[in-house]
Amino acid sequence: MGLCQAGRAVIAMKRLALATVVAVALAGASAQTPPLAHVDPLIGTEGSGSQYGGMMPYVGVPFGSFHMVPMTRLNRVGQLSFNQADDTLIGFILTRQPAIWMGDWGEVRIPIEPAKIENAEYTPFRGLVTAGGRTFEYTATAHAAWLRGDLRNVRLLDGYCSNRDDENLGYPLPNFKGWRCVKRVKGGLQVGVSLISLDQARRNLETEIGGKTFEVVVEETRGAWERYFGRVEIDAPDDVKTIFYTGLYHTLLYPRQTDEQGRYYSAFDDSVHEGTMYSCYSLWDTYRAEHPWLTLVAPERVDGMMQALLEMYREGGWLPKWPNPSYTGIMIGAPAEVVLAEAYVKGFRGFDLKLAYEAVKKNATVPQVGDDMCDWRDRGEFGRTPETRGGLASYMKRGYVACDLTRESVSRTQDFCLDDCAAAILADATGHAADAEFFRARSRNYTNLWNASASAFLPRRADGAFVPRGKLRPPYRDYCEQSPETGVWAVPFDVDGLVALMGGKETAIRRLDEFFDTLFWVPERGNRSIHGNEPSHHCAYLYNRFGAPEKTQRRVREILSRAYSTSRKGFDGNEDCGQMSAWYIMSALGFYPLDPASGEYELGSPLVRGARLRIGAPYPSATLEIRVRNYAPGRWRVAHVTLNGRKLKDWRVRHADLVKGGVLEFEMSTVPES
Repeated sequence: MGLCQAGRAVIAMKRLALATVVAVALAGASAQTPPLAHVDPLIGTEGSGSQYGGMMPYVGVPFGSFHMVPMTRLNRVGQLSFNQADDTLIGFILTRQPAIWMGDWGEVRIPIEPAKIENAEYTPFRGLVTAGGRTFEYTATAHAAWLRGDLRNVRLLDGYCSNRDDENLGYPLPNFKGWRCVKRVKGGLQVGVSLISLDQARRNLETEIGGKTFEVVVEETRGAWERYFGRVEIDAPDDVKTIFYTGLYHTLLYPRQTDEQGRYYSAFDDSVHEGTMYSCYSLWDTYRAEHPWLTLVAPERVDGMMQALLEMYREGGWLPKWPNPSYTGIMIGAPAEVVLAEAYVKGFRGFDLKLAYEAVKKNATVPQVGDDMCDWRDRGEFGRTPETRGGLASYMKRGYVACDLTRESVSRTQDFCLDDCAAAILADATGHAADAEFFRARSRNYTNLWNASASAFLPRRADGAFVPRGKLRPPYRDYCEQSPETGVWAVPFDVDGLVALMGGKETAIRRLDEFFDTLFWVPERGNRSIHGNEPSHHCAYLYNRFGAPEKTQRRVREILSRAYSTSRKGFDGNEDCGQMSAWYIMSALGFYPLDPASGEYELGSPLVRGARLRIGAPYPSATLEIRVRNYAPGRWRVAHVTLNGRKLKDWRVRHADLVKGGVLEFEMSTVPES
């Protein structure tokens, strides 16, 4: 055997040994403590106001139509039913409130005599609270709940839970009722819920809980979580496991599946339909990482989620931005267009593509009635359909959204350009080549707001004049949850175009360094950093496209360690229906979607020692194994990355290649790190 052959043999033996070590580590970790046991439902549950994780210890099933939590306060927009800082139990609630700054609907409250909390145990599938000497135990399924304990003074009857016509729904719905069916059982009570009828609530209760013991329901609910948690295993330090698996739990809560035995109530036309339905999409947040993560960990649900968006369009006339359960007028742009395009690019074909393009084209070319007379402040104009590209008339006329006509004009213009990229993808997919070319050209409109002298994207008035940078002051009404400095980077869909505007990659790197060094970690809105708001989530990965991947690796690791923790506050900002956790999960695994509809992920610096991700339908069954060579705590620099032995160029990897499975291997650099 020659020297080269011997060397190759040694390398092969080392790789085999590494694979064995990773496999043994993952198997050992799984045998010692199952992934679900690492979940801490109290992460993100304690804070003042609304600027904290905004989470509760939810009990139920993944994507459940509701979740059950103990009540320590009455919920409303800006306040949840539970806060870990409270010490008094006032009852339990079956809640659909998807975020702290959204309203609840069809909720069921089970009030008790207030008592001081003495002990509590929370898991995703079972809760136990002792207060005032009384112990309460509970579990829940998709449409039913079971509460055990001293409930002698509880007066809860069959009927409707709420009949909302306030701003939580967007406009009055005379037929909307959240129905409940209550059944007294030995030692407690069972509750079935429905958005369709009281009879349907009874059927839901009988189907999901009837004839079963409490312990059986707990185990079935546990099994529903374990089926998802069995799809991703990691080998990592204990604190990373806790944050990672708690984040996985958070990402599997939303969107909510609201159909009941093949039918669903639609708040968009106030009627009952046949089919599958989801609600509570925080799309402006979740298009960035939550929906991309679901294409990997819950791919069998993606087609249903996309078709649900299209049913909302069919029933309400427009694609939604934030359905809860109808239009709410919250946030900007048309992020539904992006998740639809992403699903198509990633190979999902179980939704109506023709209808998808019809909806997207309408979104992109038909302004709302009175669009040029409305400034589209937060939560829109109730009493009409307050959704979809507010400011589109100005954008179509001028090539940008005018700041003296529409609020958040800079961010709207940039988001519309991202949405136009998505529209082009779906136009091509449906054979509308001329439309595709039109939308691709229009996606460059963000350049119309570039002010070369300020080297920033600045607001422009209807007459074409820029607002000088020096006249812009917080809270920056021309930007959405960001500042002019963050807005510089808000074009991840055209990085080459951004680099050209900035004068080259060296300038872009220098500017991005300044952004992280002087601004990123300055406390903002009660958060430790600007990572608490989604517009910055892709920024660290821009370095890859600027030719400085080691800077992506360092910044990503810094965010992972500084913006997330196992504390009760948990992480910067609100969870926003899984987006904050999805960023952590994907970044900890070593990749992240800079532009979700591109079908590519940027490579970063994995925080795990190893991982295994099981891919399933509609993709062929496969296992992606992530290996990290030369792992050491605090070692963040990556020498190179290979997929099935092939070195990945340009520090990115295609989704289509990941879902085929195999080995994604990161070789960490052993060069001393500064």
